[in-house]
Amino acid sequence: MSPELKALVRSGVPHEHRATIWKQCIDQCVQETRRIAGDGYYQQLLETIKGKPSPAVKQIELDLLRTLPNNKHYDKLDADGTTKLRNVLLAYSWHNPDVGYCQGLNRLVAIALLYLNEEESFWSLVAMVEHLIPKDYYSKTLVASQADQRVLRDLLTEKLPRLSAHFDALNVDLSLVSFNWFLTVFVDSFPVKTSLRVWDTFLYEGNKVLFRFALAVFKSSEEQLLKCEDHMSIFNFLRQMPEKLTDANSLSQFAFQFLNPFPMQKIRTKRAYHLEVVMNELAELDKLRENYVISKADAPESRDGDMLGED
Repeated sequence: MSPELKALVRSGVPHEHRATIWKQCIDQCVQETRRIAGDGYYQQLLETIKGKPSPAVKQIELDLLRTLPNNKHYDKLDADGTTKLRNVLLAYSWHNPDVGYCQGLNRLVAIALLYLNEEESFWSLVAMVEHLIPKDYYSKTLVASQADQRVLRDLLTEKLPRLSAHFDALNVDLSLVSFNWFLTVFVDSFPVKTSLRVWDTFLYEGNKVLFRFALAVFKSSEEQLLKCEDHMSIFNFLRQMPEKLTDANSLSQFAFQFLNPFPMQKIRTKRAYHLEVVMNELAELDKLRENYVISKADAPESRDGDMLGED
């Protein structure tokens, strides 16, 4: 990764070169996976899923028209873009049954399809879910996604302490808005031009940029957020904030200049810590559920009758 190319990518990949740059980044990520899968793997997946039921089908069909509802490529079930989107999502659900289909994946594919063909978009999803984003981001428990929201909160305390203290005072749960930013790599709620700038650097540099841009979003609106005096007003502002971020250059400057230094090792350490905490919390919840089920099963039948006043 040369400093010169990194700087160029951070300044925004020109529209006419985006497909080439994205494809090179994706190919580098998945070259070993593709080698193991063999030639024609995507077409084989499409043949495999023909006429076969998949547990992902129902949810995929429900989400197709919700993906990018204002984009002409995805506004009808029989639109060319929608057909390709369906194919990629179904193929991926067979390729990676541990993930299957998770809401958010549809938006990742939809953005990829704006610049890449159908098969390349499939491999872009493989690159993102299996190489660029931490393991278990899209699992049933979303455990790694939950951990990253706690990492973001830690980083906010370090980088934007005034704003962090303000959120604490108003008891604001940032993950209510930022969770989907990470899950969809900033497609959800953001202007397309802004999302594309995030994707340029994400595909080239990896998942660290998700934290950079999330913090940049908060920094760009810091003064307005500090003026919000109650939980409801700040939450309403946070929900509307992404769609107003149309100046991608300014956001990128916040992300890559204001926030330095930004060592990856610190993020790895924080991730490991919070991942363990979240996993322990989930295990504790499972234990409580199990004990509840056992206690219900062991309860005497007569108790219900007594409570209802039955003889």
